[in-house]
Amino acid sequence: MPQEVLERLCADYLSLGFPVSTFIWQGGEPTLAGLDFYRRAVELQISCGRGGQALANAFQTNGILIDDQWAEFLAEYRFLVGVSLDGPPEVHDRFRADRQERPTFEPVMKAIDTLRGHKVEFNILCMVTSLSESLGKKIYRFLVSQGFSHLQFIPCVEYDPMTGSLEPESVTPEGYGQFLCEVFDEWYYGRDVGTVSVRLFDGIVGRLAGKGPLSICDLGVVCNHYLVVEKDGSVYPCDFFVQDKYRLGNIMEKSLAGLFISDREKSFSLLKKDFPENCRFCPYFAACYCGCPKDRLAAHGGRFGLETYLCPGLKIFFEHTGERLVDLAHEVRRRYEPQNRQTAPVSQDSAPQIAANRNDPCPCGSGKKYKHCCLSREKI
Repeated sequence: MPQEVLERLCADYLSLGFPVSTFIWQGGEPTLAGLDFYRRAVELQISCGRGGQALANAFQTNGILIDDQWAEFLAEYRFLVGVSLDGPPEVHDRFRADRQERPTFEPVMKAIDTLRGHKVEFNILCMVTSLSESLGKKIYRFLVSQGFSHLQFIPCVEYDPMTGSLEPESVTPEGYGQFLCEVFDEWYYGRDVGTVSVRLFDGIVGRLAGKGPLSICDLGVVCNHYLVVEKDGSVYPCDFFVQDKYRLGNIMEKSLAGLFISDREKSFSLLKKDFPENCRFCPYFAACYCGCPKDRLAAHGGRFGLETYLCPGLKIFFEHTGERLVDLAHEVRRRYEPQNRQTAPVSQDSAPQIAANRNDPCPCGSGKKYKHCCLSREKI
């Protein structure tokens, strides 16, 4: 990203005056931009920020280039780092080799040790592939045995752009569901609840407990959680949709605020709500809202009106975990509700129920009252 684009990005975004302004640096591999690039970025953030405005930086990396210099910088400015690690070496190295086709497990673990040595906050992002989909228990226990306490499991769903066929490393829907079930059982019965954060589980429990909208964008109602700014200043609504037809404009020509409220952004954010009719009657509809649009479009030739590729797997997961998710949500509400307020009863059906009072804001994040929104459905 050229200096003039970086300057415009920082000045424009921070002028909006959010209480917390978050920059998420991704690539490709973002360390390839060089440490001096991020030093300039932080200097610009500091100079463009307003008094009382908090800044947050997140950084997603494969870890290969992380050394003491990098870690010292990341620690000084409190970057939250996501490190890609797919499991033990026989799993990780299958799809993650370097340019010379050498395995990368050892360099990644060395990078993690360096981050730990400098007390950098980090979490682990683990891809679920055709190889690892049957190894949920093994992979989870390996990650926990390494002392990793913040985990995110990402389904690998990749399509050949020429043929539209699935790439061989892609997870199967049923395999993804079984993987999540295995991980959940290990997390739940292994007494890791409260000590190990699995982003998907924590996000769902938080929404069931009425603690605001789900923080995981692919299970939200609409797609308007962030904007992507490419190196030339072009802006897109999502990193899965960096395509000309979804381009919102360029920050060198128009403000981020203007691009965010543009008709094109509004149209994109609402595309997800073109829900298939059969999904509307699914008992888990309000738990996933048909998943990520990327997995709906790619699996069905660019048509939004069909279910996500991962639908069978998500159903397997919700059927398997429903009662326990409800129990966890009930515990969260009990722990954080004021003592003088009664919590809504939580059903013990096999599927999770939304735990909220009738006049509360609906936990799905729609902005409506619960009684006018998801209360009308018996189950999610």
